[in-house]
Amino acid sequence: MLNTSCKKEKDEPTPTPEVKYTGTLTVMQKDAYSDVAGRSSDLWLPHTTTVFKWSEDSVVQLNHGTAPGEVDANGDEFLVVAKTYTFSWTKTEIEKLETAYKSATFEEGTNSKFLNLSDGTAVLEKSFISGIKDYISDGANGFPNDGNITKDSLITLFASGMYNEFAEYIPSFSWKKSNWTIAIEAVLGDVLSATGEQLNDYHVCNDDADLQVRLIKNFISTGKVEMPSKDNDGPMMYYTPE
Repeated sequence: MLNTSCKKEKDEPTPTPEVKYTGTLTVMQKDAYSDVAGRSSDLWLPHTTTVFKWSEDSVVQLNHGTAPGEVDANGDEFLVVAKTYTFSWTKTEIEKLETAYKSATFEEGTNSKFLNLSDGTAVLEKSFISGIKDYISDGANGFPNDGNITKDSLITLFASGMYNEFAEYIPSFSWKKSNWTIAIEAVLGDVLSATGEQLNDYHVCNDDADLQVRLIKNFISTGKVEMPSKDNDGPMMYYTPE
């Protein structure tokens, strides 16, 4: 009788591993409300745009602002790279991630209103400028070594929209009660309260960008596509991706 106890089973085919694709999320910034390229100072408000790319095409979240490739009067690109995140996963999962990225925004009028100090309500913009003027007048201590820059000239730079020059001199002054970055939010809060609204009801471009970055960072660490919480604590006037 034929002994079949040691008969070799037919080899099973080795499954082909899924191809992994590499993608990036590039975080780009410029000075908010400025018509000059790049970032002049960490003390001035940034605008943040993000770019998601894993194939020949890319998806851009303008976040109410500037598109990559746009240039200023000197021909320099407005946006500079602040941070790049790299991830690698299967095509199916990256496609899911791209879909989630496209919806990673604070939808206007749904869970937050966009705070526009450039093209928004004239009253809000003027009130904000007026509040900053008052803060500089009452809150600035000391004068920089450059005797040509005083509180009045600092106010003039701000009111004229010369934010690059304005930001250069902010560190030269000492400030009463709070520092400059805290003052921005305090003034905004006061301005909105005067109109019967709350600062926490609003968001800015940086809140959208932070949501997009948190989505990608969570995917990198867990491999899961999970939308971060869209609970909003008010506009993130300053944002540095980490």
